[in-house]
Amino acid sequence: MSLDNNNPGGVGTSADAAVPSVAASCIPLTSDYQVRVNGASVPVYIMPTRYGMPFHNGQPMPVYGGKPWTQPMYFACADIPGPVPVSVSMGCLAAGEIHTVTAHPLSRRIEVKRDGMRVFFTVDQPGTVTLVVNGDHRTRPLHLFFSPPVETPPRDAIVFEPGFHDLGYEKPITLTNGQTLYLAPGAWVEGVIRAHGARNIRIMGRGVLAQRRPGNKDYAGGASAPAGIVLSDCQDVSISGIVETRGVGGWCSMLSNCDRVRLQDYHVLASVVWSADGFNPCNSRDVTLERSFIRSGDDSIAIKGNTGGNVLTLPHIPPSSQPPVENILIRNCVFWSDHNEVIAIGCETRARHIRSIRISDCDVLFHYAHEGLGVFGIVPLHGTEISGIVYENIRVEHCEEQLFCFRFLDSIWGIPGDQSFPGGISNVTIRNVTVLHQKDGPRSEFTGYAADKRIEQVSIENLRYGDKPVTDAAGMGLRTNSHVAGVRFVGR
Repeated sequence: MSLDNNNPGGVGTSADAAVPSVAASCIPLTSDYQVRVNGASVPVYIMPTRYGMPFHNGQPMPVYGGKPWTQPMYFACADIPGPVPVSVSMGCLAAGEIHTVTAHPLSRRIEVKRDGMRVFFTVDQPGTVTLVVNGDHRTRPLHLFFSPPVETPPRDAIVFEPGFHDLGYEKPITLTNGQTLYLAPGAWVEGVIRAHGARNIRIMGRGVLAQRRPGNKDYAGGASAPAGIVLSDCQDVSISGIVETRGVGGWCSMLSNCDRVRLQDYHVLASVVWSADGFNPCNSRDVTLERSFIRSGDDSIAIKGNTGGNVLTLPHIPPSSQPPVENILIRNCVFWSDHNEVIAIGCETRARHIRSIRISDCDVLFHYAHEGLGVFGIVPLHGTEISGIVYENIRVEHCEEQLFCFRFLDSIWGIPGDQSFPGGISNVTIRNVTVLHQKDGPRSEFTGYAADKRIEQVSIENLRYGDKPVTDAAGMGLRTNSHVAGVRFVGR
């Protein structure tokens, strides 16, 4: 393994060594993979995946497969005008070590041809393609992000040109009304973005926003840093085309009490355990995330009620006093969670209500969780009404834990909740969901809290494990309790 750094500070390692902590004075380019798109060479970046790091008071964290996992992941970006040929040379492996190379999501039906250490395929439209060697998701996957041709920024935009920009955390890029931030292709910006009370703002381009240096401690005492993008009380926001990477704990992006936000071709790589959520819309409304990729070391997406002060010190604020969550649409996206849920509603649910959440036409490449959590979870810590949730046209390729986990919580990982407030989960639709592999067989859980805090009216239609349709709770491996009512399998 080698790092090609045009800037000082690069570190080289052997192929079997852990991924180095790349110095903040360099862009982490690599020659481990060489990518050509439509005949042109495309830069390839290397980022760490980190398991087995200290967690509570220096105690080892849970790790995948019982051992630390520090294999790298790679990514590259290219704009495509239409169908284009792609070739990838794999310098990080010997030809004899390569048995299969597959392109994911499998729903794209991309045929990969191989000649020794090179593979070839055609990409027909924008979206994500991840190459997995020998069926091993943990070892050196390559994430390729294909986008439409980049737009020209407005003349008054804040522009970061190609190259390395080290801003740190103390002086965030701050956006105000009507401003556009443009990260040019080839720009690598170490820093954070903030906006408060702003309208008509845009974050765009093809550059990388990164946070790699520890900046503080998380709630459990682990190394962390400020969230990459925080937008609070903002309206009419667009985020498109950028890549956000994170080599330290902490959330990547968060909306707090925002309205009318659209994210497209937003790509996140933050496979550091713990608390590296990909995207957290909190107490926000009319949010659309589409044609995006999120790989995270925690929840890929966590839809939360998280306003009203620090949940650790102020857990008992009435959810009815906080702004609602409404009209969240997630479609045509690809997800990968290395150590928690892919899409979670919760755990913090201090919101007047959480309604009208739709996850549609998405692919899950890989999911590993802990404590029995699921690919898709509704896990409220605070009593509130959660209703109108739709999961439809979803393909799950590799699932290590539960598929669906709907469970009320009094506390989790030292975060206190408050179930004394009224609430419940109702009107949930699961439609056209296919699972290709679930370790240890089908497993899901619907667990109500009490007679007055139930899970009600869940409709399950055309859930399949491979080619096998699921027609009842047993086929789904579904566990329920007495506080669940109205679960029905449509089309039995």
